[in-house]
Amino acid sequence: MKSDNRQPELEKLFAKSFLTNRLGHAYLFEGARGTGKKELAKWIAQTIFCEQPESGQPCGVCRNCRRMMEGNLPDLIEIEPDGQSIKVNQIRELKTEFSKSAVEGSKKVYIIDQAEKMTVSAANSLLTFLEDPSQDTYLFLLTTVKENILPTIRSRCQIIHFHSLKREMMEKVLREEGIKEENLGILATLTNDLDEAKNLASDDLFQELQNKVWKWFQLLMKKDSMAILFVATDLMPLMKDKVQVVLCLDLLLFHYRDSMHIAFNRLDVIIHQTRLKSYQEMKQDIKRITYQIEVILKAKQMLEANVQTQGVLESIAIQNQLVK
Repeated sequence: MKSDNRQPELEKLFAKSFLTNRLGHAYLFEGARGTGKKELAKWIAQTIFCEQPESGQPCGVCRNCRRMMEGNLPDLIEIEPDGQSIKVNQIRELKTEFSKSAVEGSKKVYIIDQAEKMTVSAANSLLTFLEDPSQDTYLFLLTTVKENILPTIRSRCQIIHFHSLKREMMEKVLREEGIKEENLGILATLTNDLDEAKNLASDDLFQELQNKVWKWFQLLMKKDSMAILFVATDLMPLMKDKVQVVLCLDLLLFHYRDSMHIAFNRLDVIIHQTRLKSYQEMKQDIKRITYQIEVILKAKQMLEANVQTQGVLESIAIQNQLVK
Protein backbone atom coordinates (compact mmCIF):
# COMPACT_ATOMS: atom_id res chain seq x y z
CA MET A 1 0.00 0.00 0.00
CA LYS A 2 1.29 3.48 -0.88
CA SER A 3 0.56 6.52 1.21
CA ASP A 4 -1.06 9.64 -0.24
CA ASN A 5 1.65 11.95 1.12
CA ARG A 6 3.34 12.62 -2.23
CA GLN A 7 6.74 12.30 -0.51
CA PRO A 8 7.98 9.02 -2.05
CA GLU A 9 11.62 9.53 -1.00
CA LEU A 10 10.67 9.91 2.66
CA GLU A 11 8.37 6.92 2.39
CA LYS A 12 11.30 4.85 1.09
CA LEU A 13 13.50 6.17 3.93
CA PHE A 14 11.07 5.01 6.60
CA ALA A 15 10.38 1.70 4.87
CA LYS A 16 14.13 1.05 5.09
CA SER A 17 14.10 2.06 8.77
CA PHE A 18 11.46 -0.60 9.42
CA LEU A 19 13.37 -3.27 7.52
CA THR A 20 16.62 -2.52 9.39
CA ASN A 21 14.83 -2.10 12.75
CA ARG A 22 16.13 1.47 13.12
CA LEU A 23 12.91 3.40 13.63
CA GLY A 24 13.46 6.16 16.20
CA HIS A 25 11.16 7.04 19.10
CA ALA A 26 10.78 10.78 18.40
CA TYR A 27 10.61 12.68 15.11
CA LEU A 28 10.11 16.33 14.25
CA PHE A 29 8.53 16.72 10.81
CA GLU A 30 9.07 20.21 9.40
CA GLY A 31 7.56 21.59 6.21
CA ALA A 32 4.97 23.90 4.69
CA ARG A 33 1.28 23.12 4.99
CA GLY A 34 0.13 20.52 2.51
CA THR A 35 3.49 18.77 2.13
CA GLY A 36 2.15 15.56 3.68
CA LYS A 37 3.57 15.63 7.22
CA LYS A 38 0.50 14.17 8.93
CA GLU A 39 -0.17 11.76 6.07
CA LEU A 40 3.33 10.31 6.38
CA ALA A 41 3.12 10.16 10.20
CA LYS A 42 -0.12 8.19 9.91
CA TRP A 43 1.37 5.95 7.22
CA ILE A 44 4.29 5.16 9.57
CA ALA A 45 1.82 4.53 12.40
CA GLN A 46 -0.11 2.17 10.15
CA THR A 47 3.08 0.27 9.41
CA ILE A 48 3.87 0.09 13.14
CA PHE A 49 0.46 -1.41 13.92
CA CYS A 50 0.20 -3.54 10.77
CA GLU A 51 -0.13 -7.27 11.50
CA GLN A 52 1.69 -8.33 8.34
CA PRO A 53 3.84 -5.48 6.94
CA GLU A 54 5.34 -6.03 3.50
CA SER A 55 8.80 -4.66 2.62
CA GLY A 56 8.57 -2.08 5.41
CA GLN A 57 5.09 -0.91 4.37
CA PRO A 58 1.59 -1.55 5.72
CA CYS A 59 -0.32 -4.32 3.99
CA GLY A 60 -3.54 -2.30 3.92
CA VAL A 61 -5.79 -5.33 4.38
CA CYS A 62 -5.23 -6.65 7.92
CA ARG A 63 -7.58 -5.80 10.80
CA ASN A 64 -5.35 -3.02 12.18
CA CYS A 65 -4.80 -1.44 8.76
CA ARG A 66 -8.53 -1.33 8.16
CA ARG A 67 -9.19 0.13 11.61
CA MET A 68 -6.43 2.68 11.05
CA MET A 69 -8.04 3.84 7.81
CA GLU A 70 -11.41 4.03 9.59
CA GLY A 71 -9.89 6.15 12.39
CA ASN A 72 -10.68 3.50 14.98
CA LEU A 73 -7.33 2.56 16.52
CA PRO A 74 -7.17 3.42 20.26
CA ASP A 75 -3.38 3.23 20.53
CA LEU A 76 -2.93 6.04 18.00
CA ILE A 77 -3.44 9.35 19.81
CA GLU A 78 -3.51 12.72 18.02
CA ILE A 79 -3.25 16.17 19.60
CA GLU A 80 -3.85 19.53 17.93
CA PRO A 81 -4.20 23.11 19.25
CA ASP A 82 -7.07 23.82 21.59
CA GLY A 83 -7.90 27.27 20.27
CA GLN A 84 -4.71 29.25 19.62
CA SER A 85 -2.30 26.93 21.43
CA ILE A 86 -1.55 23.44 22.70
CA LYS A 87 -1.99 23.83 26.45
CA VAL A 88 -0.14 22.23 29.32
CA ASN A 89 -3.19 20.21 30.41
CA GLN A 90 -3.26 18.56 26.97
CA ILE A 91 0.37 17.48 27.38
CA ARG A 92 -0.31 16.33 30.95
CA GLU A 93 -3.09 14.12 29.62
CA LEU A 94 -0.64 12.88 27.02
CA LYS A 95 1.92 12.07 29.74
CA THR A 96 -0.78 10.13 31.58
CA GLU A 97 -1.31 8.17 28.38
CA PHE A 98 2.47 7.57 28.16
CA SER A 99 2.36 5.84 31.53
CA LYS A 100 -0.54 3.57 30.60
CA SER A 101 -0.16 0.24 28.90
CA ALA A 102 -1.31 0.04 25.31
CA VAL A 103 -4.99 -0.81 24.98
CA GLU A 104 -4.17 -3.47 22.41
CA GLY A 105 -0.75 -5.03 21.95
CA SER A 106 2.32 -3.16 23.21
CA LYS A 107 2.75 -0.30 20.74
CA LYS A 108 1.56 3.31 21.06
CA VAL A 109 1.92 6.21 18.62
CA TYR A 110 1.39 9.92 19.36
CA ILE A 111 1.05 12.65 16.74
CA ILE A 112 1.15 16.32 17.82
CA ASP A 113 0.02 18.60 14.99
CA GLN A 114 1.14 22.26 14.86
CA ALA A 115 3.65 21.51 17.61
CA GLU A 116 5.01 25.06 17.39
CA LYS A 117 1.81 26.15 19.14
CA MET A 118 2.71 24.38 22.37
CA THR A 119 2.92 26.80 25.28
CA VAL A 120 6.32 26.87 27.00
CA SER A 121 4.82 24.94 29.93
CA ALA A 122 3.41 22.34 27.57
CA ALA A 123 6.71 21.99 25.72
CA ASN A 124 8.67 21.61 28.97
CA SER A 125 6.18 19.02 30.15
CA LEU A 126 6.81 16.99 26.99
CA LEU A 127 10.52 16.66 27.78
CA THR A 128 9.84 13.82 30.23
CA PHE A 129 8.93 11.47 27.42
CA LEU A 130 11.73 12.66 25.17
CA GLU A 131 14.36 12.14 27.88
CA ASP A 132 13.21 8.60 28.69
CA PRO A 133 10.98 7.17 25.93
CA SER A 134 9.11 3.96 26.66
CA GLN A 135 9.71 0.85 24.64
CA ASP A 136 7.44 0.57 21.57
CA THR A 137 6.22 4.18 22.01
CA TYR A 138 6.63 6.64 19.14
CA LEU A 139 6.12 10.41 18.97
CA PHE A 140 5.73 12.58 15.86
CA LEU A 141 5.81 16.37 16.20
CA LEU A 142 4.56 18.25 13.12
CA THR A 143 5.52 21.88 12.50
CA THR A 144 5.88 24.46 9.74
CA VAL A 145 8.87 26.16 11.41
CA LYS A 146 11.24 24.06 13.51
CA GLU A 147 12.88 27.17 15.00
CA ASN A 148 9.64 27.81 16.90
CA ILE A 149 10.12 24.54 18.77
CA LEU A 150 12.19 24.67 21.99
CA PRO A 151 15.86 23.74 21.33
CA THR A 152 15.69 21.19 24.15
CA ILE A 153 12.93 19.38 22.26
CA ARG A 154 14.54 19.73 18.82
CA SER A 155 17.78 18.22 20.13
CA ARG A 156 15.95 15.08 21.26
CA CYS A 157 14.14 14.47 17.95
CA GLN A 158 15.24 13.29 14.57
CA ILE A 159 14.37 16.20 12.27
CA ILE A 160 12.89 15.40 8.87
CA HIS A 161 12.38 18.24 6.38
CA PHE A 162 9.49 18.06 3.91
CA HIS A 163 10.16 19.83 0.63
CA SER A 164 7.36 21.74 -1.07
CA LEU A 165 5.87 19.90 -4.00
CA LYS A 166 7.10 20.90 -7.43
CA ARG A 167 4.56 23.04 -9.23
CA GLU A 168 4.11 20.44 -11.96
CA MET A 169 3.23 17.76 -9.41
CA MET A 170 0.79 20.04 -7.59
CA GLU A 171 -0.84 20.99 -10.89
CA LYS A 172 -1.27 17.30 -11.68
CA VAL A 173 -2.96 16.71 -8.30
CA LEU A 174 -5.25 19.72 -8.80
CA ARG A 175 -6.12 18.64 -12.34
CA GLU A 176 -7.12 15.22 -11.00
CA GLU A 177 -9.37 17.04 -8.50
CA GLY A 178 -11.20 18.73 -11.38
CA ILE A 179 -9.76 22.23 -10.93
CA LYS A 180 -10.12 24.41 -14.04
CA GLU A 181 -7.03 24.59 -16.25
CA GLU A 182 -6.73 28.39 -16.01
CA ASN A 183 -6.45 28.16 -12.22
CA LEU A 184 -3.87 25.37 -12.01
CA GLY A 185 -0.70 27.46 -12.26
CA ILE A 186 -1.66 30.14 -9.76
CA LEU A 187 -3.08 27.72 -7.18
CA ALA A 188 -0.07 25.41 -7.42
CA THR A 189 2.18 28.43 -6.88
CA LEU A 190 0.21 29.86 -3.97
CA THR A 191 -0.12 26.71 -1.87
CA ASN A 192 0.90 23.10 -1.39
CA ASP A 193 -2.24 22.46 0.63
CA LEU A 194 -4.85 20.63 -1.47
CA ASP A 195 -7.77 21.68 0.73
CA GLU A 196 -6.68 25.33 0.66
CA ALA A 197 -6.28 25.19 -3.12
CA LYS A 198 -9.77 23.71 -3.56
CA ASN A 199 -11.25 26.34 -1.24
CA LEU A 200 -9.58 29.14 -3.22
CA ALA A 201 -10.77 27.65 -6.51
CA SER A 202 -14.38 27.80 -5.31
CA ASP A 203 -14.04 31.21 -3.61
CA ASP A 204 -15.82 33.94 -5.59
CA LEU A 205 -13.80 36.64 -3.80
CA PHE A 206 -10.55 35.02 -4.90
CA GLN A 207 -11.75 34.81 -8.50
CA GLU A 208 -12.80 38.46 -8.42
CA LEU A 209 -9.48 39.48 -6.88
CA GLN A 210 -7.61 37.64 -9.64
CA ASN A 211 -9.56 39.54 -12.30
CA LYS A 212 -9.09 42.91 -10.59
CA VAL A 213 -5.34 42.41 -10.10
CA TRP A 214 -5.01 41.45 -13.78
CA LYS A 215 -6.74 44.68 -14.82
CA TRP A 216 -4.55 46.65 -12.40
CA PHE A 217 -1.42 45.01 -13.80
CA GLN A 218 -2.47 45.98 -17.33
CA LEU A 219 -2.91 49.61 -16.25
CA LEU A 220 0.49 49.57 -14.55
CA MET A 221 2.22 48.12 -17.59
CA LYS A 222 0.70 50.90 -19.74
CA LYS A 223 1.74 53.49 -17.12
CA ASP A 224 -1.89 54.56 -17.11
CA SER A 225 -2.54 57.23 -14.45
CA MET A 226 -5.85 55.48 -13.69
CA ALA A 227 -3.84 52.78 -11.90
CA ILE A 228 -3.76 54.95 -8.75
CA LEU A 229 -7.51 55.58 -8.75
CA PHE A 230 -8.11 51.88 -9.45
CA VAL A 231 -6.78 51.09 -5.96
CA ALA A 232 -9.58 53.02 -4.24
CA THR A 233 -12.40 52.15 -6.64
CA ASP A 234 -11.73 48.48 -7.43
CA LEU A 235 -9.18 46.94 -5.05
CA MET A 236 -9.98 48.37 -1.62
CA PRO A 237 -13.57 47.03 -1.57
CA LEU A 238 -12.05 43.53 -1.79
CA MET A 239 -9.52 44.04 1.01
CA LYS A 240 -11.48 42.47 3.87
CA ASP A 241 -8.38 41.75 5.95
CA LYS A 242 -4.61 41.39 5.75
CA VAL A 243 -4.92 37.98 4.07
CA GLN A 244 -6.54 39.54 1.00
CA VAL A 245 -3.92 42.30 0.86
CA VAL A 246 -1.03 39.82 0.92
CA LEU A 247 -2.81 37.74 -1.71
CA CYS A 248 -3.29 40.84 -3.87
CA LEU A 249 0.43 41.63 -3.69
CA ASP A 250 1.38 38.03 -4.47
CA LEU A 251 -0.94 37.90 -7.48
CA LEU A 252 0.55 41.15 -8.82
CA LEU A 253 4.07 39.88 -8.20
CA PHE A 254 3.37 36.71 -10.17
CA HIS A 255 2.27 38.77 -13.20
CA TYR A 256 5.55 40.71 -13.15
CA ARG A 257 7.54 37.51 -12.78
CA ASP A 258 5.69 36.04 -15.74
CA SER A 259 6.57 39.17 -17.72
CA MET A 260 10.22 38.72 -16.78
CA HIS A 261 10.10 35.12 -18.01
CA ILE A 262 8.53 36.33 -21.27
CA ALA A 263 11.35 38.85 -21.72
CA PHE A 264 13.89 36.01 -21.47
CA ASN A 265 11.76 33.64 -23.55
CA ARG A 266 11.25 31.19 -20.68
CA LEU A 267 7.71 30.35 -21.68
CA ASP A 268 7.60 26.96 -19.93
CA VAL A 269 7.78 28.44 -16.40
CA ILE A 270 5.02 31.03 -16.80
CA ILE A 271 2.36 30.69 -14.11
CA HIS A 272 -0.51 32.16 -16.14
CA GLN A 273 -0.21 30.08 -19.30
CA THR A 274 -3.66 31.21 -20.48
CA ARG A 275 -2.39 34.83 -20.43
CA LEU A 276 0.61 34.09 -22.64
CA LYS A 277 -0.64 35.93 -25.71
CA SER A 278 -1.63 38.98 -23.64
CA TYR A 279 1.81 39.10 -22.01
CA GLN A 280 3.53 38.90 -25.38
CA GLU A 281 1.52 41.87 -26.65
CA MET A 282 2.84 44.04 -23.81
CA LYS A 283 6.08 45.98 -23.97
CA GLN A 284 8.61 43.97 -21.94
CA ASP A 285 10.91 46.54 -20.34
CA ILE A 286 13.21 44.45 -18.14
CA LYS A 287 14.43 47.46 -16.14
CA ARG A 288 10.87 48.55 -15.29
CA ILE A 289 9.76 45.01 -14.49
CA THR A 290 12.72 44.48 -12.15
CA TYR A 291 12.06 47.81 -10.47
CA GLN A 292 8.38 47.00 -9.93
CA ILE A 293 9.19 43.58 -8.47
CA GLU A 294 11.41 45.35 -5.92
CA VAL A 295 8.63 47.87 -5.20
CA ILE A 296 6.12 45.07 -4.55
CA LEU A 297 8.53 43.27 -2.20
CA LYS A 298 9.04 46.53 -0.29
CA ALA A 299 5.26 46.99 -0.19
CA LYS A 300 4.97 43.62 1.55
CA GLN A 301 7.49 44.82 4.14
CA MET A 302 5.44 48.02 4.62
CA LEU A 303 2.38 45.89 5.19
CA GLU A 304 4.19 43.90 7.87
CA ALA A 305 5.10 47.23 9.50
CA ASN A 306 1.35 47.97 9.68
CA VAL A 307 1.35 50.76 7.09
CA GLN A 308 -2.20 51.54 5.95
CA THR A 309 -3.37 49.15 3.22
CA GLN A 310 -4.54 51.78 0.73
CA GLY A 311 -1.26 53.66 1.13
CA VAL A 312 0.72 50.47 0.48
CA LEU A 313 -1.16 49.69 -2.73
CA GLU A 314 -1.15 53.28 -3.99
CA SER A 315 2.62 53.48 -3.43
CA ILE A 316 3.03 50.72 -6.05
CA ALA A 317 1.08 52.74 -8.63
CA ILE A 318 2.90 55.96 -7.75
CA GLN A 319 6.35 54.35 -8.02
CA ASN A 320 5.29 52.85 -11.34
CA GLN A 321 4.63 56.34 -12.70
CA LEU A 322 8.00 57.62 -11.51
CA VAL A 323 10.23 54.96 -13.04
CA LYS A 324 11.52 55.73 -16.54
